[in-house]
Amino acid sequence: MATFNLILDRRTKLKNNQYNLAVRLVNGNDVMYLNVAKMTEQQYEMIFVKKIKDEKSIAFREKCNGYITKCERIFNSLYPFSKEKLRELFFKEENETKIPVTLKLIDLFHYYSKEKKDLKIITRGHYRNTGNIFETYKKGVSVADVTPDFLREFENKKLKEGCTKPSVVSYLINLRSIINYFMHVEKLIPRSYEYPFGKGGYSIKRFTPKKLVMSNEDIQRFIDYDNFESKQEKYARDIWVLLYYCNGINFADLLRMKWENIKGDNFVFYRMKTETTRKSNIKEIVAWISPDVKEILDRVGVKGSPFILGRLKEGYSENMFFNKCTKLKKKINYKLQLIEKKLQLSLPLRLKSARDCYATSLDRAGVQITNISESLGHSNTLVTMHYLGSMNLEDSKKINQHLIYKTR
Repeated sequence: MATFNLILDRRTKLKNNQYNLAVRLVNGNDVMYLNVAKMTEQQYEMIFVKKIKDEKSIAFREKCNGYITKCERIFNSLYPFSKEKLRELFFKEENETKIPVTLKLIDLFHYYSKEKKDLKIITRGHYRNTGNIFETYKKGVSVADVTPDFLREFENKKLKEGCTKPSVVSYLINLRSIINYFMHVEKLIPRSYEYPFGKGGYSIKRFTPKKLVMSNEDIQRFIDYDNFESKQEKYARDIWVLLYYCNGINFADLLRMKWENIKGDNFVFYRMKTETTRKSNIKEIVAWISPDVKEILDRVGVKGSPFILGRLKEGYSENMFFNKCTKLKKKINYKLQLIEKKLQLSLPLRLKSARDCYATSLDRAGVQITNISESLGHSNTLVTMHYLGSMNLEDSKKINQHLIYKTR
C-alpha cells in the first residue's frame, strides 16, 4: 500500500540554510519526492512540529495537506502507476474551477453544488446549506472527521437543538452523496479512508413521518370562504383551490402552464419535477377542468399571455423561473396564512398542502390508491402513500370507540 507524507528533505542543503519541503510517496520499491516549498529546519519545527497557531502558519499547513491529498488522488487515478505521469499531473496548474485540494466538507459541498451540472437550482441550494450546517457544527470539519461516532453525535445534537428528523436525515443523505462522489467519481478521498456508512458503521434511519392533512370540513370552509380583505387574499385562495382541483399539482407546474395545455375539458401536461429526475416512465398528467375550475380560470387567467397565470415570458431561464416562483409563493403563502388564522384552521395552510389535501380527499372517499397514484403522476403507489394523510383524528375515534371502556 502506498504511503504519502510531508517531510523536510535534508538530503540536499540549499542556500540560506534551507531544504526542500516535499511530499514523499512510497509505493513498494518506488520512492518519489515532490518539492512544494523551501524552508529552514527552524521554520519546519515551528510550523509542523510545534504547530504554532498564527493564521499564516495554519493556512500554510492546510495548503500542504492539500498537496498530500492531491498526490494521493492522482496516484489513485493512475493505472498502471507511472512516476513520470504522476509528476506531470501533480505540477500541472489547476484553475479555480477544478476540484478542491482540501478535504474540508464545506469545500466539497460548495464545489459539488457549483460544478455538478445536472443539479436543479433548489438542489444546489440544499447542498450549499448542508455544507454550512456541518461547518457550523464543527469549524473546519473534514472527511477524516466523519466517522460513525461523529455521525451519531451530529444526529443527537441536532435533534436536541430542535431540528426535525426529516431535516437531519436530509443532511446525512447529502453528506453520504458527497463522500460517495469524491470517493468514486473524482477520487479525491484516499482509498485508505474508512467509509462510515452502511454495514458495521452508521445507518441513516429511514422513516415515514406522520402527515397530518386538513379535515374535509376545514377544506370545505376554506373553499367556501368569501370574506376577503383584499384582492390578493382572494387570488391566494383561488390559486390554492386551483392546485387542489387540478390533481394537486405543484405551484411551479401551474406557473409554467400554458393555455395550449388545455385539451377539450382537460389540462394535459408533464410535471416539471419528473422531467429532470426520471430517465424513463415520465407520465402525462390529465386533470379535468370542472365548472368550478373554469370560474377560477376566468378570474386568475391572463388571456393576453401564452401562460395561464401570465407571470412568465417565453424564453425564461432556469434562474429567472426559480426566482419568480419563489417570490410568488412567498406572497401567496403569506395571504393564505392570514386566512388560516381567520378560519382558525387546525393545520397550516400553504400552497404545498393542496397536493396533500387532494390525495387524502380521494383516499377518504374510497378511491383506489392506484388511481390516486396515476392522477398524481407517481411512479408507484409507495410514493403515493407519503402524500396520504395519516389516520384522521376522526377515523381514530371511530375505530377506538369500539374498545371496551369502563362503565360509567
